[in-house]
Amino acid sequence: MKNEKVYFRKDGRYYAQYKKGVKENGKIFYGYIYGKTKEEVLNKKEKMINSNSIIDKSLFSGDIFNWLKSIKISCKISTYSNYEYTCYSHLIPNFGFYKRSQINRNMIDDFTQKLLNNGLESKTVKDILIVLNQILKYVGIHINITMPKVKKKKIQIFSKEEQLKFEKYLSQNLNEDSLGMYLSLYTGLRIGEICALKWKNIDLKENVIHVEKTLIRVKNYDKFIPKKTVVILDDPKSSASIRDIPIPRFCVSLLKKYKNDDEVFLLTGTKEFIEPRSYANHFKNVMKILHMEKYHFHILRHTFATRCVENKSNIKALSEILGHSSVKITLERYVHPSFDEKVNMINHLSPLVTIA
Repeated sequence: MKNEKVYFRKDGRYYAQYKKGVKENGKIFYGYIYGKTKEEVLNKKEKMINSNSIIDKSLFSGDIFNWLKSIKISCKISTYSNYEYTCYSHLIPNFGFYKRSQINRNMIDDFTQKLLNNGLESKTVKDILIVLNQILKYVGIHINITMPKVKKKKIQIFSKEEQLKFEKYLSQNLNEDSLGMYLSLYTGLRIGEICALKWKNIDLKENVIHVEKTLIRVKNYDKFIPKKTVVILDDPKSSASIRDIPIPRFCVSLLKKYKNDDEVFLLTGTKEFIEPRSYANHFKNVMKILHMEKYHFHILRHTFATRCVENKSNIKALSEILGHSSVKITLERYVHPSFDEKVNMINHLSPLVTIA
């Protein structure tokens, strides 16, 4: 709320306004918040929003609140937290003060353009619109929302030279921290999954990793903990993400060197975990040392998948190892023929008649 406007009154107080509703003629009417300082006004406004004080059951904000309430039981806490953030950060400020009958396609198109103009990526805007569409359907409104075209991002992977450089560094600086990075590079584990990995999940008799949990930072709903967010051990991204991953033979001996008690986390060697944000910073430090600052932790997963495709691996097996919900995701993301393969395919054609 840093860019919120706060005004000074002649009586020495500060105040800010907020949308309270929209009249039948389409004009907005406002409510006001007062305080002795700018910070007090902004804090009051933030608390008001977080405490649902802006919810009016006769307006669309009430519909949004009821939808959130209806999905809370069936949603993972991380999913619900994302939905709630979308509703309070984007949907309520833009649609919450209208009646549901006032919402139309032109209004949504203007909202879409506003988000894009504000610099949000097309994928983020699409995700926001998908939530809006779910809420509209929940209240019986069917509007054909135009979704922005999402540009496919080119995935980051290590070149063979970069991968060699990275692996040499890990081998020369081996500990639980670097072991986790090496394991991610050769199993495709997500950062939250590797951070959540305990020794009880690593079966060195069958040489299998059982992926059962992920670590994720979510909004804090516990009033007795004075923090806005907390890190929790949650179920993985989807049911497909609960999976067994074979451990590569060359990783087994390394893991045996660090074998610990069942409830100990792999990355820390203790019963305390390292959260994904901190572990990502550890990886960034390695990238700085190697002068490869442009890369993020997820490159390990992308590199693993790409190398498997290059080795002509079974795509269905790879999809299951990655924890994708469908083979289609794996194919679209990783299976792209190289130019050499295209040349080879063309040159295998034989004309029926040779023209001199």
